[in-house]
Amino acid sequence: MTPGTFICDNEFKFRDGKIGKKILLVVNDGEDGYYLVLKMTSDPAYKSTNYGCHPNDRYPNFFCPRGSCCLRDDTWIQLDDFFEFDATALLSKHFAGKINRIGVMGDDMLRELLECALASEDISPTQTTIAENTLRHLIEQP
Repeated sequence: MTPGTFICDNEFKFRDGKIGKKILLVVNDGEDGYYLVLKMTSDPAYKSTNYGCHPNDRYPNFFCPRGSCCLRDDTWIQLDDFFEFDATALLSKHFAGKINRIGVMGDDMLRELLECALASEDISPTQTTIAENTLRHLIEQP
């Protein structure tokens, strides 16, 4: 998958063990064997409604207002909960029809998001390396 791909996982397993439908953003290309993934929410509670990075909101986020990307509604990318998925397992779910591709975030917005994510207190050292590598690749491309 391409970094910045929005997907809908119809069988997403939440941290509390529940399974449900969730829109996600794939941060990296999976070449190192796993994908770093962020959850989306449409719930505006305790979140800013100005485009972009909001690391100091009660729930750190990156706000994508309706029309700023391929998503139909105002959407907050949650920066307080990062997920790592095995690349083979994620692609298998995709080919089995359990994950659907929604669209791709533009490179400029993805750069802004990655810079914001790197400022999050909730990103691990491994996840930081993944995000930095993706950001470096975006900056280096012509």
